[in-house]
Amino acid sequence: MKNQWRIVLTILLVIIVAIFAILNVESVPVSFGFTTVHWPLILILLVSILIGAVLMILFSTITVFQHNRAYKELEQTSQEQIASLEQERDRLTKRLQNSRSKQVTGQQAQQLQVLEKENAELKAKLAATQTD
Repeated sequence: MKNQWRIVLTILLVIIVAIFAILNVESVPVSFGFTTVHWPLILILLVSILIGAVLMILFSTITVFQHNRAYKELEQTSQEQIASLEQERDRLTKRLQNSRSKQVTGQQAQQLQVLEKENAELKAKLAATQTD
């Protein structure tokens, strides 16, 4: 739909320029400072429009290249940040796993101490019952 409107507007612009060209065919003097020439008014207008279009394309191309370069730099920076965050995630995951294994080891040591204490108490009770 957007392209259709562009085509319609382009056709209308061409029709307007053609009508304007038909109405303005008389020669006008153009002074370049060192010489004066007589050209049809429509030729002067079309050359001016052409120069403006070329300049517009040139400036827009430069802007597009600048935006593409900035996009590539941002893309590279974001990829570096992603890699850095993935490394940090991996490091923290390993740290968490180590912490969990230490926690399990600590719980096992604590349970072992409790069992040894209970074992000692049972031995003491057994020894007390055997002496009685």
